[in-house]
Amino acid sequence: MFCGKEVRVFIIGQAKESFIELKNKTDKESQSIIRSIQRIIEILKTNPQYGNPISKELIPEELKKQNQ
Repeated sequence: MFCGKEVRVFIIGQAKESFIELKNKTDKESQSIIRSIQRIIEILKTNPQYGNPISKELIPEELKKQNQ
C-alpha cells in the first residue's frame, strides 16, 4: 500500500515470458535473479517512486498505448 492505495506491478511481454522461464529453472543463478526481481517488486509496492524518473518523451508510443 502506498498512501492508502493498492499498488500492482505488471510484468508484460518478453519480460513476462523470461520471468516464467526463469521460475521453471532450478539452478542457483536463476533463483538468485528471481529473488532480486521479487525484492524490487516489493520495493515498488511500498514506494512506487523508487528509482530514476524518465522523461515522458523517452517512453515509446507502443508502451503508452499498451498501458491504456
